[in-house]
Amino acid sequence: MTNNFEGGTSGVAITAGNSGGGSGSAFDSVGSTGFKYDSASAFQGSMGAVVAGGVGGYGSWLFSSTKCSAKMYFKPDATATSDTHLMRIHSGGTRVFSVHLVGSGVNSGKLRVDDASGTGGVNTFATACGNGTYYRLEAYVVAGSTATNGTIKVAYYLGNSTTPLDTVYVNNAANVGTGLTLDQVIEGKYSASAEQIHFDAFAYDTSLSDFIGVSSGPPPTVTISANWNAAPGTYITPSVTASSSSSTIASYAWSYVYPASGGPTLTGATTNTVSLTTGSAGDLYVLQCVVTDANGQSTTATTEVRVPTSGDATVLPGAPTANVGSWANVGGAATPGDAMSDSSDTTFIESAVLTSTETSERFRLQPMTARSTFNLTVRLETDTSGSTSPKVRLFEGTTQRQQWSQAITNSWGDYVLAFTPSTISDWGNLYVEFAATSP
Repeated sequence: MTNNFEGGTSGVAITAGNSGGGSGSAFDSVGSTGFKYDSASAFQGSMGAVVAGGVGGYGSWLFSSTKCSAKMYFKPDATATSDTHLMRIHSGGTRVFSVHLVGSGVNSGKLRVDDASGTGGVNTFATACGNGTYYRLEAYVVAGSTATNGTIKVAYYLGNSTTPLDTVYVNNAANVGTGLTLDQVIEGKYSASAEQIHFDAFAYDTSLSDFIGVSSGPPPTVTISANWNAAPGTYITPSVTASSSSSTIASYAWSYVYPASGGPTLTGATTNTVSLTTGSAGDLYVLQCVVTDANGQSTTATTEVRVPTSGDATVLPGAPTANVGSWANVGGAATPGDAMSDSSDTTFIESAVLTSTETSERFRLQPMTARSTFNLTVRLETDTSGSTSPKVRLFEGTTQRQQWSQAITNSWGDYVLAFTPSTISDWGNLYVEFAATSP
């Protein structure tokens, strides 16, 4: 379970009811109205949480397990003057583990680990937490069958660093109660201490046997070049701009979505700008760039390079199709698009036996230059005697521009369907669809 607070509104008190959605896993309960969404000082993304000085506030999840890994990010705004419980694990309403930010004496500002005995702590880390810095607190706790064979493991880090700030505390003979079931994790500012603390990315997991680890944060934000229209033999340079609110950009990977093979050579395919030289009129190249950040989060963006033909256009060979119902690719062509784009009557597509439920298959046409007249020629037949009247539809993107109903028989026929193209604005994004029901 993870809650990164991203779905909240800054300044609004966090409740169990408003803590889910875009924030992640909703809390089962929230303590104190002092726990508020805050956009001023998030560790990652655009929203975190804050608990002001003098009040408490926390989020809590319920579970049932003999072990629990828990994690949180916290940033003190001032030196602690009284102890603050940052993380607690309970069993049956009783605390069996906690981590405190110490608020007085020589250990002020340091983290202290308490077990079920609650008698002054079993470990105090040597390095104090500074003000205005985000730390990541990690814990792994296992209930023992006795008071001397539980496990407590705790460490803290600067942000998403993987190097602990102090020696990792590990105790495999810890007092985590006797034969208990752990059932609640509490993260935040459990007690009303004097200092203000910011928080981000709370999490727990009962399936692990160690720390949860670095928070991946939201994936990169990516903007890619708009679709290109280019003449044959044109050198073009599609590019992306990318950023990450929680990390740095680690890699770019450009590749073809279409065609599956045989596209122009991509130069600079591991940079933010790729280059290629377009091929023949009527070609379409669908490019994608996968942008990955240092946390392993990735975003994929897609753009198209179109080489419009001023002559006749056909179905794009090998292009993905969209179908409703069962259709067969007959005659050995590699794909339905190949069967539709070649000149052989031995390769074609065929629907299943028609019923009262419409069946359809849609194909993308080659990119075209704008034109004032447009005829769509289709070759159709039934495979039994008699006739039927399938529908032929022309789409611009997902918008239907025209529909024809064409009577056909069991002999191949070429049917010329006239269309007045005044409504077409994107001639590189046309589709033809065939649809039929039983006569």
